[in-house]
Amino acid sequence: MSVIEIYDQSRADNKDVLKLVVGKHNLTSPTSSYSRPEVVAKSQSYFFTHSVKAITVTLTAKGITSKQLLIGTISDQVLALDKRYLDPRRSLNPSQAEKEEGVIPLTDSLPIIPQSYVTHALKVEGLRGIVTVPAKLESTTLVFSYGVDIFFTRLAPSRTYDSLTEDFSYALLLITIVALIAAIFVTWVWSERKELQEKWR
Repeated sequence: MSVIEIYDQSRADNKDVLKLVVGKHNLTSPTSSYSRPEVVAKSQSYFFTHSVKAITVTLTAKGITSKQLLIGTISDQVLALDKRYLDPRRSLNPSQAEKEEGVIPLTDSLPIIPQSYVTHALKVEGLRGIVTVPAKLESTTLVFSYGVDIFFTRLAPSRTYDSLTEDFSYALLLITIVALIAAIFVTWVWSERKELQEKWR
């Protein structure tokens, strides 16, 4: 598997939030077809141990959630591979800045983690294609794979950061809200009484 990415270096210094707030960033700098932008193309090739039948990328509503590569393997299963494994900036010894950015050290081949199979232990017989559609939640994407058989699931590449978990305690939330309202009411009554006593002095 080979990947090529183009990086725009002209906007590299826009990471400073203070410059953005003060207005000294170059986001509004004019661009011209006569001046060449500072772009850098980086490429890397990786060894993938399985034969590939189909391949696609996860889609989300706003494109904020990290991407995953969905690979239909020769064994008629769908594997979700994190996009970070296909980063062309990967090297044997990444710098501290690259580590903070989430760049993974380079390995001989792309890892195949058994828990990363979207289809789990199931097979999509005669797998021909994979389709991804954004869901209403930004963290979730819908995956449909088809062939002789069909398979549908929802996938959360960055986990469900914008929704409550199924085991969330609504009762505890309700008790907390009622306790806060009661505390506000008691405090209000206490402050009124204290204010009245001070007026009578």
